[in-house]
Amino acid sequence: MLQRRLFSSTKAAADYYKITLKRSTIGLSKDVRDATKTLGLFRLHQTSYKPVNSCNAGLILKLKEIVKVELVDHIPTKEELSANKPPRGYTVVGSKI
Repeated sequence: MLQRRLFSSTKAAADYYKITLKRSTIGLSKDVRDATKTLGLFRLHQTSYKPVNSCNAGLILKLKEIVKVELVDHIPTKEELSANKPPRGYTVVGSKI
């Protein structure tokens, strides 16, 4: 009974998995490489957002050693991602052309 309450409260809190590939798939079996492609991960440190469901949970379980998984409420927009960037560190004053 206690487990059911805990799982239902975490399910309502998060709608998406934020999955980041942390280690390379070089030298791993074909089914592991196919699972990373299914999740939309092709390069190191690439992040993909997938809905919370049993199919995606099974793929993440297969890749648990090489991915980082976080639970998030929504997928950030491009504007939200660009707002998190630090300032450039320089300014363009003019051009000699």
